[in-house]
Amino acid sequence: MNKRKLLKGIFDYIVLIIGGILVGLSVGLVLLPVKLTTGGFSGVATLMHYLLSIPAEISLLLLNIPAFIITGKILGLRYGIKSFIGMVCCSVGIAIGEAMTPLTTDFMLAALYGGALSGLGIALTYRVGGSTGGTDLIARLVHEKRPHMNMGEILLIVDGIIIAILSLTFNDIDIGLYSIVSAFVMTKVIDLILDGADFAKAVFVVTNKEKEISEYIHKTLNRTSTKITGTGTYTNTEKNILMCVVNKKEIPKLKEAIREIDNSAFTIVTTVTEAIGEGFKQK
Repeated sequence: MNKRKLLKGIFDYIVLIIGGILVGLSVGLVLLPVKLTTGGFSGVATLMHYLLSIPAEISLLLLNIPAFIITGKILGLRYGIKSFIGMVCCSVGIAIGEAMTPLTTDFMLAALYGGALSGLGIALTYRVGGSTGGTDLIARLVHEKRPHMNMGEILLIVDGIIIAILSLTFNDIDIGLYSIVSAFVMTKVIDLILDGADFAKAVFVVTNKEKEISEYIHKTLNRTSTKITGTGTYTNTEKNILMCVVNKKEIPKLKEAIREIDNSAFTIVTTVTEAIGEGFKQK
């Protein structure tokens, strides 16, 4: 193993530990004191904490053992080890959070900050190929089978079921509603970190003046474009399509230029969650 791989491995485990502790703090410091949850096994642990007086960090460990064994067998030993470390760090974070004064007793603030903190921690563990246990292990398994579903969507579905059970058990609709807010914030933070916030824009222009528009893209925006030849199904005539990817801040200028060059051009603008290459993120 060369030095670069060794340093990356050490860095990954540091990020994993930080991520696990952050998830634990979101539970012990923010959500648990007001009976809220983002769902998952932490929701079950919340129930056990209040109904059976079992410490949340202990019940979370016990609940995660079967999931850890199954995940390790299906996704491999390395992922299993990382998940185990994340799971232990999460329980440590809960214990630390419970020993501190609750961050807030306001339901909305707890839902927002607890969800954001949990999402940040989970996303960090995902980034380095780990997990903190619970339903994010289930989400990872589902994602392996159905890669078209992003992690946030899977978590929202699974956690929604657990939140409903929590609300019914405590017979308090407010707990359920605020927990949904927290889970929603968590999934959005996860997607934001995993998919990126600096969205690029892909622009498709059907035009007869592709030369003039491409020159504007090259000279003014300092971007490249690709010319695609297509056929209109209604007119059965050949069409020229320009495709380019630009920064979202460049969209207004590009659209205005297209209108000035070819007012009859048909333009499609769509979001690109990740662009790798010259002018954008380097892989």
